[in-house]
Amino acid sequence: LVQVLVQGHFKLQPHCCFVIVNMSCSGTLKKFMEGKGFGFIENSDGSGDVFVHFSQLNNGRSEDMIAGTAMTFDIETDSRSGKTKATNVTLSNGGGGGGGGGGSGGGKSGGKSKGKGKSKSYDYSPY
Repeated sequence: LVQVLVQGHFKLQPHCCFVIVNMSCSGTLKKFMEGKGFGFIENSDGSGDVFVHFSQLNNGRSEDMIAGTAMTFDIETDSRSGKTKATNVTLSNGGGGGGGGGGSGGGKSGGKSKGKGKSKSYDYSPY
């Protein structure tokens, strides 16, 4: 069993490492390398930048990870590297949808989105 610090309280967890969890942080995405799927969030409390991987998104997709996007997240220490990382990441302003694309040859469009998502429309006809 391992002690885990969650919101100032230690809890015993059946894990192999010591994990510190800081809940309910907020910040803005500072930089995102789309080809690699990770970036850095500038924490609004001034404590420094936090590593984030798109797999930790609760809403939206990697395409919604645009510099300046506001988000809330938790911070925990990675058991392998010992470095902090963002988990449980929720995009606050938009994110979560691609717009519809036009099409040629009778393609349909009309996707609806309030986010800044990007999408591509592909027309497919088996004939």
